Amino acid sequence: MTTSDSPKSVLIVGGGTFGTSTAYHLSLKSEAYKNITVLDRFPVPSLEAAGNDINKVIRNDYADQLYARLTTEAMELWADPQSIYKGLYHRTGWLLGAAAKSQDFVRQSAETARKLGLVIAQPITPAEIRKRWPLIKGQMDGWSTVWNQSAGWANAQGALTQLAQAAQEHGVRYIDGAQGHVIQLLYDEHGNCTGAKAADGSAYFADIVILAAGAAAATLLDLKGQLVAKGHTVGHIKCTPAEVKKYQEMPIVAHLEGGLIFPPQEDGIIKLGAMDFVTNFEGSNVSLPRYRSDNKGDGVPKPIEDKMRRWLSECFPELADREWFETRLCWDADTPDLHFLIDRHPNHPGLHLAIGGSAHGFKMMPVIGKYVVDSLEGSLEEEAWNKWRWRPGARLQHANPHPGPLLELSDIAGFRKPSAKL
Repeated sequence: MTTSDSPKSVLIVGGGTFGTSTAYHLSLKSEAYKNITVLDRFPVPSLEAAGNDINKVIRNDYADQLYARLTTEAMELWADPQSIYKGLYHRTGWLLGAAAKSQDFVRQSAETARKLGLVIAQPITPAEIRKRWPLIKGQMDGWSTVWNQSAGWANAQGALTQLAQAAQEHGVRYIDGAQGHVIQLLYDEHGNCTGAKAADGSAYFADIVILAAGAAAATLLDLKGQLVAKGHTVGHIKCTPAEVKKYQEMPIVAHLEGGLIFPPQEDGIIKLGAMDFVTNFEGSNVSLPRYRSDNKGDGVPKPIEDKMRRWLSECFPELADREWFETRLCWDADTPDLHFLIDRHPNHPGLHLAIGGSAHGFKMMPVIGKYVVDSLEGSLEEEAWNKWRWRPGARLQHANPHPGPLLELSDIAGFRKPSAKL
């Protein structure tokens, strides 16, 4: 074996969805990669990672054929009883509602499913919904709704944990705390990225550095406007055992301009999510995450909470005024065109990017790392390369699944001070 053919050492900055999936898939190719290290501020599962959630929707309803294909591939692994994800995936189906601005996404998703031979979401009326699921008692006025039986949800925190454990079993090293909290990427005099510096002063070096820091990536690298940190409001409701039994047969109910509600988990928690997102530009020309870890008093933005509760009254009115058991602003990194950013950095050899989940990356966690490895090796399929490459100035080319207005945190009472920490 020549020097150029020797296994390459790899440093991954970020232990969320993209970072962990990449670490795992790299670990399967020990002849090509060695000393794979994941650095993260938090232990597994990374506390502020967008993928560290009690559940996430798993579906292949997409306007874009690339993601419909990749999620279909991932769904086979989610449902495989022999896979890492055994017992974490629940195929409940989902009701997907839309209003005027979001109907194009639903229509284009049906066209994509038809072209690819996938299950096509079928129109269903509010009356038909209430007849099939009597526990959905709201009127759902103005909803244009479809039903797709192939969708479901996954225990996201469990999946992230089990995948990280599998990577560690294959020799991947995870470093957290001040030792894993990356505050700077390191370069040589020629601009080659050689490693990363942590908050405690530790320095790590590798042949390949992969930036997979999600919403925080822009704190480490100038991304030329290709990344916007957006906060997604999440609220949890605690149910009684009787309510768990009552709601356990419900599907996921979503409305692209209203909100999202999941069936209860075994611990009695029902999760709700907003469809309007927030940015955090205060004190910067780049939106950066304002993590709960650094802002203990943060709740959820009241305008978004109010809208979530109004929406909930349209489908489950008896839950609309329930107190939150827990709330969170879940920060993800959106690109302007909602495609991932998976590519070599054009000006820093040795640096590769695996970011830009854009609020839909988690469902592809079983396979996305495989495509990051393809990108590293220059063998990524052409369609994915064209959509995921370094691309300042890109604009959205397909229907937006979340057409609601963005709200700026600094304009909302209670969110005046930005956090400079990761």
